[in-house]
Amino acid sequence: MLQQRNSGAAMSAIEDRIRKLLALADSPNEHEAAAAAEKAQELMLRHGIELASVAARTHQPLAVDEHVVSGKVDPWRRILAGAVARSAGGRVVWHPDWHGPRSQGRLLFYGPAGAVQGMVDVYRYLEAQLSVISAAATASRAERDVHGRTWRHSFLLGAVGRLSQRLDARRDASTRTSIDDSRALVLVTSAVDREIERRHRSLRASSYQPAVHTDAYAAGGQAAQTVDLGDGRLRHNPGGLPSAPEQAA
Repeated sequence: MLQQRNSGAAMSAIEDRIRKLLALADSPNEHEAAAAAEKAQELMLRHGIELASVAARTHQPLAVDEHVVSGKVDPWRRILAGAVARSAGGRVVWHPDWHGPRSQGRLLFYGPAGAVQGMVDVYRYLEAQLSVISAAATASRAERDVHGRTWRHSFLLGAVGRLSQRLDARRDASTRTSIDDSRALVLVTSAVDREIERRHRSLRASSYQPAVHTDAYAAGGQAAQTVDLGDGRLRHNPGGLPSAPEQAA
């Protein structure tokens, strides 16, 4: 019982630290904001790997948490949420609101116990950046032969596609140097998948492929390279994650 209380206290401390880091990520100081966002993502990934390693040594199942976010579940938000969760070994399931607008519903985040709230906070942080960037880009777009809503939708899909690449690259870079870390991440994702299967037995994979405006999609991908993940600005910070390799948008 004492061990369970200590474990719960440690998880709560990690969640609190991630929240404080993401609060700093809104700092007007560019370097402070980048450092905070970078450290929050690193902390979530490292926490999940350490939990998986302990579970493997003690032959115990890895504890998995769920966090529900209600609101808009349009495609770009679903893709963004999935990318953020995946970068920390988690996963997202979404449920539309069958009795309301098609864009409304729930995003269910799953991941190692103690890290899921952090995933949600990072998702919200990136969602806010993309909302502002996409609104400005849509207002100043050169293409006037396409409806603004269609252009913005395409822009956002391009942006989250590029962000997904950056998040995946960062996760891979942070586990590439250690076989033990790679194995632990496999244990994390396996435990998350089993929990989702247990809670959502009728879940089916989606093959949704949205139609997009090509120029807007490309513009979104280019703009996503400026969205703050802490890349390339904190080479003096040895505790941070390595910068993701740049790829063509």
